[in-house]
Amino acid sequence: MFTNPHLTNGATMFEFRISQLLNKDGIYFDYLVTEQVENEEMERYKDVGSNIFKLPIDNEHGLLIRELKINREYYRFFKNHNYNIVYADTENSLRSIHLFMAKLAGVSIRVVHSHNTGLQTESKTSKIISRVIRNFFVFSATDYFACSDLAAKWLFPDVIIKKGKYKLLTNGVDLNAFKFDESIRMRIRKMYNILPTDVVIGNVGRFVPQKNHKFMLSIFHELLKKMPNAKLMLIGAGPLEDEIKKIVKNYNLNEAVIFVGTTRTVVDYYHAMDLFLMPSLFEGLPITGIEAQANGLPCLFADSITKELAISNLASYCSLSDSEAVWRDKIFDLLKTGRRDCSEEIINAGYSIYDTAIFLKRFYLSRKDV
Repeated sequence: MFTNPHLTNGATMFEFRISQLLNKDGIYFDYLVTEQVENEEMERYKDVGSNIFKLPIDNEHGLLIRELKINREYYRFFKNHNYNIVYADTENSLRSIHLFMAKLAGVSIRVVHSHNTGLQTESKTSKIISRVIRNFFVFSATDYFACSDLAAKWLFPDVIIKKGKYKLLTNGVDLNAFKFDESIRMRIRKMYNILPTDVVIGNVGRFVPQKNHKFMLSIFHELLKKMPNAKLMLIGAGPLEDEIKKIVKNYNLNEAVIFVGTTRTVVDYYHAMDLFLMPSLFEGLPITGIEAQANGLPCLFADSITKELAISNLASYCSLSDSEAVWRDKIFDLLKTGRRDCSEEIINAGYSIYDTAIFLKRFYLSRKDV
């Protein structure tokens, strides 16, 4: 049972692919969410043996009353359902309380998996509260996973870090699925009227402050001054999407920026790109960065992102304090290197999804009767 995931973010899509591999071994994943889920999305998860349950949310009261009510709902749900393991995939220390509800309801194995190195909110109060509440994981979680050491240090209590009680779980990818395909590249580029001579800079991510789309547009605006045949392809959706579209209009970039929206076939769009750009304010270890390298794309990441993401020499970094012109020049340099196959490097770094699935299979089967 996964608690409170966004069904369209990178972490949950990774779990979905893992579930496709493990359900043949009798390991099934259900999802407990607090957001509305489209019927089409529900059917996709049902096809791999998963159920999706939605908790009722009270939006009429303040934060304290709302959290008290939702914790009551978590307890009731876990009490009325028989799960061997509850798995909280999160960046938010409030999940420690949700896991504690699972503990009170009798769930013996309670896993917390850290996938990020910050909160979406910019509120200092929220960040302070999060740092305090994270200590509650000591009482609520039995196992700790993290996609990177930085993600572990962000979410887990200091005592867990000092004792080394967490395990790094790599965001593995299916290398066969992400292998570059020229025919797919041509199909996607034709869909969006992208010329063979156009250069496509791409990003996959929700439209939230963390992903830093405003700075991304500034970089692209600077790039266009010297590369008028450039296109920016943005894949995703989110609360800031309308604001970003207004900025595109103000920059007069409507013809150069492509808004794809959300798609089940994200992998196809990597083929259409020539470079992957990620100037995020923070990340855990973004699976999209692994996927882009698996597709052979040169990648430019912000220096705020863990260096653990550089699993091949396709990965480069630039400082968020650098000017747009510095980023532009770095993009020029990387485009000269072009695409290349780095499958062997990814396997050697331990980022094959099959290795990740084997690890999780052994973990789940060893704990199912605890």
